[in-house]
Amino acid sequence: MEVLRKAFSQKLDQALTEFVGSIDADEFLVEADIRGSIAHATMLAGGGLLTAAQADNIVGGLQTILDLYKAGAFKLNPAFEDVHMNVEKKLQELIGEDALRLHTARSRNDQVALDIRLYALGCIEANLNDINELVETIKVVAAENIDAILPGYTHLQRAQPVHFAHALLAFVEMLERDKARLQDLTKRVAVSPLGAGAQAGTGLNINPALSAKLLGMPSHFANSIDAVSDRDFVAEYLFVAAMCGVHLSQMAETFIIYASKEFSFISFSDAVTTASSLMPQKKNPDPVELIRGKCGSMVGELVNILVTLKGLPLGYNRDLQETKPPLIKTAKEIGNCLRVMTVVLQCLSVNKETTLKAAYDAEMISTDLVEYLVNKGVPFRKAHEDISALVAHARESGVPLNELSLSACQTFNQAFESDLFKLFDPKGSLQAKTSPGSTGTEQVKAALSKAAKI
Repeated sequence: MEVLRKAFSQKLDQALTEFVGSIDADEFLVEADIRGSIAHATMLAGGGLLTAAQADNIVGGLQTILDLYKAGAFKLNPAFEDVHMNVEKKLQELIGEDALRLHTARSRNDQVALDIRLYALGCIEANLNDINELVETIKVVAAENIDAILPGYTHLQRAQPVHFAHALLAFVEMLERDKARLQDLTKRVAVSPLGAGAQAGTGLNINPALSAKLLGMPSHFANSIDAVSDRDFVAEYLFVAAMCGVHLSQMAETFIIYASKEFSFISFSDAVTTASSLMPQKKNPDPVELIRGKCGSMVGELVNILVTLKGLPLGYNRDLQETKPPLIKTAKEIGNCLRVMTVVLQCLSVNKETTLKAAYDAEMISTDLVEYLVNKGVPFRKAHEDISALVAHARESGVPLNELSLSACQTFNQAFESDLFKLFDPKGSLQAKTSPGSTGTEQVKAALSKAAKI
C-alpha cells in the first residue's frame, strides 16, 4: 500500500494490501465518488475553506477524471487501496497541490457511506425502470390473451377455471408492490452522510445541508456516528430485491410448469430456449430456469449482509467494506432477471385450445355447484357436504360430474334442477364471477382497462 503510511515504520505486507483493498467493488463507485467530491468541494468553497479558484480547479480536475473513466482511460490502482485514494492521487497528478485540500472536513468513512448511497439510488432508479418495462409487457400479453381460459391451481391441483389474463395480472400486483417498496426506500437512501467525518463531525465551517442539496438528496444525517456506520439501507435494498426476485422466481416456476409437455399451456419461441447437447428434440427454457435459480443467490446476499451487521460495535468498522459486493452483485442480478423476463414474456404464446380443454374438467365446477345450492337457500356447509358427496359418487361410478343424470344429482340435494348442467361451461363460470378483484370476465376486462391507464 502506497498511501497514508507516514505514521508506520513498515510497509503493509503485499498479501494484506490485497486483502484489505476494495478495488474490485470500487470500480462500480467511481462516478458516485466523483459526484460526491464535486459536491464536497463546492460546499467547502461556500464555507470559505476553499477559494473560488481552488474549487474551480478541483471541480475541473474531477470532471476530467470522470471523462477519462467514461472513456475507459482511468483504472483503479490496487496500490492505492480504494476508489477514494485513486481519485485523489489522479487529481493531484492533474491539478497539483490544490488536490490536497479536497479531503478537508471529510473522512473516507462518510465518503464511502455517500458513495454507496449514491450507487444504491442509481440501482433503485434502474430497477424501477426495468419493473415498469416488465409490467407493461405483462399487460400487453394479458390483453392479447383475454379470451384464454385455463385451470387455476391451489396446491398444484386443479381448482377453478380462471382467465389467463387474471393469472398474469396477479404478477403485476406483486411487481407493483416491489415498486412501492423501492420508492419508499428511496427516502431512507437519499440521506447525505457528508460532514459526519470519521464519526464525530468537525470544528470546521461546513454546511451538510448544502452538500445534500447539491447531490439531489432531500436530507442529511442527524447523528455523525450513525451516518458512517448505517448500512440499514443496503440490507433493505437487498430485501426488496430479493422479494422481487422471489416474485420473478414464482413467475418462472409457473411458466416452466405451463410449458412442460404434461401441461402444454404455453410455448416459448426459439429465441428464449436452448438445445440439449445429447437430445435433439429438447427445447429447454434455460433463461427462465436461471431466473428461478438466481433468486437463491439474492436471498443469500441478504442473509450475508444481516450477519455482517449484527455483530458490529457502534461506529465505523472495516467489516462494512463487505456490504459493497452484495449490493453490487444483487443490483446486477435483479436487473438482468427483470430484463430477461420481459423478453421471455414477449416470446411466449398461449395454447388456447389446450388450456380450454383442461378448463372443461367438470370437477373444477364443484364450487359453482355449491354456490348454486346456496342461491337456492341451502346453508353453505350443507351445500359443501352435499357436493363433496356428489363428487365422491361420480368418481366411484366412473361418470364425470357433468354426465350424471338429474335424478342422480337430486339424490344428494333436492334443490337441483335441470339448469345446473349449464354451470359446466367454464366460460359461463367466469362470467358468473362478479365479486371485486375476481376472475370474472367483466372484472378482468375492467382490471386490464385500469392497468392500461396506469
